[in-house]
Amino acid sequence: MLENVIPVDGMVITEDTRFAPGVYPMSKGLIINVDNVTIEAEGVLLVDMSHKGIALQAESRKGITVKGLSTSGFNHGLRFDHCENITIEDVRARDTDEIEGIDEFLYLWRPIDEVYSGAILLNDVMGGVVKNCDLQHQMNGLLLYACSNLTVENNNASFNSGWGIYMSACNDNVIQDNRLDFCNRVYRRPENGSIRVEADAAGIVMVMSSCRNKILRNSCLCGGDGIFVAGCTPQGDRTSCDDNLFEDNDCRLSPNNAIESTFSRGNIFRRNDCSRSNYGFWMGYSWDNVVEDNHIEFNRWVGIAIEHGHGFTIRNNRILSNGEGIRLFTRGGLTLESWKGWEVSFDFGIENNRIEKNNIGFNGYTGAEIVGQNGRDYRINQNTFQDNRVGAKFFRIDDSRLTENRFVGNVEKAIALVDNPLVELVNNHFEANPIDVENEGRS
Repeated sequence: MLENVIPVDGMVITEDTRFAPGVYPMSKGLIINVDNVTIEAEGVLLVDMSHKGIALQAESRKGITVKGLSTSGFNHGLRFDHCENITIEDVRARDTDEIEGIDEFLYLWRPIDEVYSGAILLNDVMGGVVKNCDLQHQMNGLLLYACSNLTVENNNASFNSGWGIYMSACNDNVIQDNRLDFCNRVYRRPENGSIRVEADAAGIVMVMSSCRNKILRNSCLCGGDGIFVAGCTPQGDRTSCDDNLFEDNDCRLSPNNAIESTFSRGNIFRRNDCSRSNYGFWMGYSWDNVVEDNHIEFNRWVGIAIEHGHGFTIRNNRILSNGEGIRLFTRGGLTLESWKGWEVSFDFGIENNRIEKNNIGFNGYTGAEIVGQNGRDYRINQNTFQDNRVGAKFFRIDDSRLTENRFVGNVEKAIALVDNPLVELVNNHFEANPIDVENEGRS
């Protein structure tokens, strides 16, 4: 290994190198041009205040290890394209470029040739590790395009105005134990000038058929969304993000959705904390998902909201003190053209949940504009509905059944049936509700 090397702007690295500590201004950055190379850079800071260049880059290389490097400025701190088996460890990349602020909404589907700035960009990288890196205080932390078999762990990409970790067409990766807090953005809506924290900023974003990833034990507090999964483009292209596991993530305190996962199939959401947000889960146009063992408390509007969805299992969740606990619905209007068959929400198994102290514990309805079919096949079994204002409410719902649920101490009524929905009640237990079951007129 070469020792105490002074980095020179535009240097091409061709062997193992340990750089001399120091601060080094540069605009062209450093280029790795050999396989199986290790770079050690403890105490090294590369600086480019123009925010235009790349501090360290490689293309079509294998077996790269980078340890200890710090960067400030640049457009991207590190960028690797078409590489295999890379290790990035103890890197500190901050202050990369940012787009203009309050009037620009983020675009989730930018192709690689129009990629946003960020601390680390990996494009078509197969295999490797990114760990123990400091990627805070810029627009984006880690940007992943078409990457697979990476482990991303113990990084801190908090306080970014875009995304902590962004994944486009990424498969079979493990994203675990990262801190991705306060990734949010103030946005001014052009139609009325109102200012909100939104603009599709999030702790973790997944788009363009990112599948079979494991998202484990990450902290995504106070994000625009905590986690945002989008399986459809604005043009209506079906790019569902399928068969992912989201487990033990902390997504509290979003002004929007703790977890938003739309247009996607076969995802499992287990033991996440989706509390104290506008919505706990927002899951429109998704299907065959499992939502289990989550803590969902004190959300302003709804704990679990699923519009135009089907094939869900919702079980063993604690759904407490939300505006509504669970809402399965279609509000009416046109169904998206490329998603025919999703006109109403149907085929849900809801079992063994604690649904307590919500305004409405369960709310199933079909919008009045939808003609010819209603939401259907809601199987609500062995749940506890306690101390809600209304335990469960149904409007224009067919072929559904409530079996062996406990309705205890709901303030106004246990069950409200509006406009004669086709709902069967079997062996439910009612205790201390002023009204157990009320048939209401059309609301």
